[in-house]
Amino acid sequence: MKPLDPRLLPHLTPARLSLVGVVAASTASGLLLVGQAFAVAGLVTSLFAGASGGGSWDAAVAAGVVLGIVTLGRALASWLVDVLSARASAKVTTTLRHRLLAAALGLGPFGLSRRRSGEVALLATRGVTAIDPYLTRYLPALALAAVLPALTLVAIATQDLLSAGIVLATLPLVPVFAWLVGLATRDRADRQWRSLASLSGHFVDVMRGLPTLVAYRRAKAQSASIRWVTDRYRRATNETLKLAFASSAVLELVATISVALVAVTVGLRLSGGSIDLGTALVVLLLAPEAYWPLRRVGAEFHAAAEGTATFEAADEILREASTPTVDRPGPAPGGEIHLTDITVGYPGRLEPVLAGLTLTIPSRGVTAVVGPSGSGKSTLLAALMGHLPMWNGRITVDGHEVDPSARAWRGEIAWVPQRPWIATASVADNVRLGRPEATDSDIWHALERVGLGEVVAGLPDGIHEVLGEDGAGLSAGERARLALARAVVARRPLVLLDEPTAHLDPATESVIAETVSWLAERSSVVVVAHREALVALADQVVEVPLRRTPAKPSAPAHPIRRSRRSVNDTSTGSGQHAPESGNTHSVPDHAGARLALGSALGALAAASGVALTATAGWLIARAAEHPPVLMLMVAIVGVRTFG
Repeated sequence: MKPLDPRLLPHLTPARLSLVGVVAASTASGLLLVGQAFAVAGLVTSLFAGASGGGSWDAAVAAGVVLGIVTLGRALASWLVDVLSARASAKVTTTLRHRLLAAALGLGPFGLSRRRSGEVALLATRGVTAIDPYLTRYLPALALAAVLPALTLVAIATQDLLSAGIVLATLPLVPVFAWLVGLATRDRADRQWRSLASLSGHFVDVMRGLPTLVAYRRAKAQSASIRWVTDRYRRATNETLKLAFASSAVLELVATISVALVAVTVGLRLSGGSIDLGTALVVLLLAPEAYWPLRRVGAEFHAAAEGTATFEAADEILREASTPTVDRPGPAPGGEIHLTDITVGYPGRLEPVLAGLTLTIPSRGVTAVVGPSGSGKSTLLAALMGHLPMWNGRITVDGHEVDPSARAWRGEIAWVPQRPWIATASVADNVRLGRPEATDSDIWHALERVGLGEVVAGLPDGIHEVLGEDGAGLSAGERARLALARAVVARRPLVLLDEPTAHLDPATESVIAETVSWLAERSSVVVVAHREALVALADQVVEVPLRRTPAKPSAPAHPIRRSRRSVNDTSTGSGQHAPESGNTHSVPDHAGARLALGSALGALAAASGVALTATAGWLIARAAEHPPVLMLMVAIVGVRTFG
């Protein structure tokens, strides 16, 4: 990740005024910090001058007043940074959530079917929440890092060129080491996000299918799978944390040694009389401030990594859903539909799924699309609905070319997916998704047509009975028939069905086959079929072969059979096999020893910095020949170095 990736800027547009305020407040805070260093130096020198009888106490009072005003100003600037960054975070996250939800709706059921059920939900909840540290901590630190090091370097240069040269020489070491560690952290943070997305999506899928898994006694196998995925995420998180701690230790060590080097140099020169106490104080107060913003950016980099991964994942969905639905007028379904040399593929894939398909769909009747799994049958339906843009070819109705993404075209299509979604609403509202203006009489007619009349009549509230989430309370066959009732009540000239009888019992399959025949008398029905009952109804059977080699430009069109025939189902089920439970990893026994060793090394590094700082303070105190100066300088340099 770059310090400020240009791809993220469009997402920050809603909060541009707040972010401008953050930059302005950070700049003001940097200026006030420089002024605070001079005020503290003036106050200390005035106090010691007054105590020794070499100066007036009025100068100390004036310096104290200035210090109080500057300190209040810094507090106000810090408060503004926190408030404005929080406001920016709220605006950006709210806007991004709305855009993600709109994009999810724009993708449509087909686009969402190619993602795990929990992936979009995770992105819109936990993922968008992860943006908050990026906006409230990382961006303010980045704004301060762009201003404060330059200001402090200029201020130090006005007091002591040698110290400014040391700071200038060592300052680039912090971003260099941060960049080197960040290269390794970036890939691991991305892997951590992918593991979390996989875990969440898999977990949601398993929870939804838990009744089926329990019925077939496969719940234990999925428990092992969840345990394995969770352990994988734990290990990915551990690796990311190790790098985060390592990078923080590197940055702290570089900054500590650099500040201590400046302090020791100043102490030696103060002992030799080549620099006065006031200048030494200003340099020692400002030197840590030159490194502190860069150290903070390095520390917040890891907190912002997940937020950046969220932006990238959101960009992928937003780009995928960015193809607008046009209002351009054109012919709607109703006549004979001709597909000529259709080539369709998925974004990110070099090879198409369908290539050179030519097909004529009559205005009435059933067109069955058959072929092995993965051959592109559902892809053909997606192209007809405009959910997937065509790479090549054209669609015409009675000789007039149409745009599948046009509203006029989509508004005349009824589509029933393989796994239809049932809303948490009444039976009537679920059926009215096909035609909102349908009357109760129309709904009862559609339910009777699909064989659900008696079932719904037996419910306490009839068609006004509210169903559970995703049709909870209905069997798989009843959910399939309820979705088919939408197509019945819709009265559209083109009906697209994606394996409507998959995984259904023979009785339900027979009812759906009768409904398909009834629809074919009034509309053009294109059905993806694996079962013999639907293929036997077809007036036309289109076989889509599985593409195993890249198609040549001159490849012939896919064969079209015009006669009724039976097709053997060559598809094979595929599923994820859970790893054996023995593959899970436990925390090693020597983790405690590693923790103790890491703590010892961290304490040793901190002790080295303290020793250097104490040496500098002792030198300054010896030069000033005043014991209280020793305690004061050690406190000031230590706090500014390690705070």
